[in-house]
Amino acid sequence: MKKLVILLICLLLTTPALAKNNKQKRLPPGLAKKVARGESLPPGWQKKIARGEVLGEDLYARAQPLSEKERRKYPESKAGTKLLKIEDKVIRVMEKTRRVLDVLDEVTK
Repeated sequence: MKKLVILLICLLLTTPALAKNNKQKRLPPGLAKKVARGESLPPGWQKKIARGEVLGEDLYARAQPLSEKERRKYPESKAGTKLLKIEDKVIRVMEKTRRVLDVLDEVTK
């Protein structure tokens, strides 16, 4: 019985630490309202859209998929990835995890 209690206490103490490993970043409430109004992100937050990061739900919802014509300007996407546009950047993300694979400048041709 004593071992079971100790095990339960250990599980309760380690669960919050495991939950914090999620790299998904959320916008602060003020910036989220600004984005919802269609305004641009401040430069510091634009830099958080970096290779290896996971897009938060708010940024992912703001991202627009590229049209067929726009996709032709970029190298072909691998299966399970897609190209999205956020403001003046085009990003390649994994569809299931929303992890940013590439950050590209928008091609204007």
